[in-house]
Amino acid sequence: MDYRGRVAIVTGASSGIGRQVALDLAARGTALVLSARRRELLEQVAADCVARGVRVEAVVGDVAERAFVEEMAARAVERLGRLDIVVNNAGVSKHKQLYHLTAEEVDYVLRVNFLAAAFLTLAALPAMLRRGEGWIVNVSSLAGKLPPPRETVYAASKFALTGFTEGLWLDLAGSGIHATVVHVGPIDTEIWHKTDEPTAYQGRKLPPSAVSAAILGAIERRRHEVWVPGALRLAWWFRLLAPGLFRWGASRFDPVPADVIAAARERARITA
Repeated sequence: MDYRGRVAIVTGASSGIGRQVALDLAARGTALVLSARRRELLEQVAADCVARGVRVEAVVGDVAERAFVEEMAARAVERLGRLDIVVNNAGVSKHKQLYHLTAEEVDYVLRVNFLAAAFLTLAALPAMLRRGEGWIVNVSSLAGKLPPPRETVYAASKFALTGFTEGLWLDLAGSGIHATVVHVGPIDTEIWHKTDEPTAYQGRKLPPSAVSAAILGAIERRRHEVWVPGALRLAWWFRLLAPGLFRWGASRFDPVPADVIAAARERARITA
């Protein structure tokens, strides 16, 4: 795989996994269109990539807006001449009791974590079809295979992203365009500081470089599915072979407090 002269879009590039992927692609000679909401952080990442000798277009905005997502694909072709790789990495967490969720939160999580990737994929397809090749990488989550407690909506958005990618495997067959889904476990990023409610997980977290290495490896080997870390696949097999036991264990890992249910029931009575 020769990355030199190619063009990639990386969403959510201001920090964490997106930042690392951008830097690693730039180091290999790939021109970039980078997006994020935080201008100062994104511009610093863009400058670090330019220092590696590549052209960079940094666009500030929210991938929840369809027009913004489609503009990224157009900018890659208009400013950089082509589009070879799309890394749909942008995402938001939603670790919150179901009883506390609002319809607006459900809508936003689905737009950022799933619809943005779907819209960007559709916008990128024409440029890739013209060249007869391309790579679409969707950064999903273990939650897209195994829903954790308190993450029902987040899991739904990642299940959708995973299912979308699996559909792409079939629909893109023969086009020269390859799709990969990356199931990410606990990674040491700032997402852990943005949860609505405290998380029960206190275990090891891998660095973003582990995910970036997996993404580049998947591109180079045209792999369809990657787990980071790979041992997470065992949890998926456990879920398939013993679904009842899995639900029992998962519900006890971070159980719903009785007072939360009682408060929700009381609110339901008041609003009846």
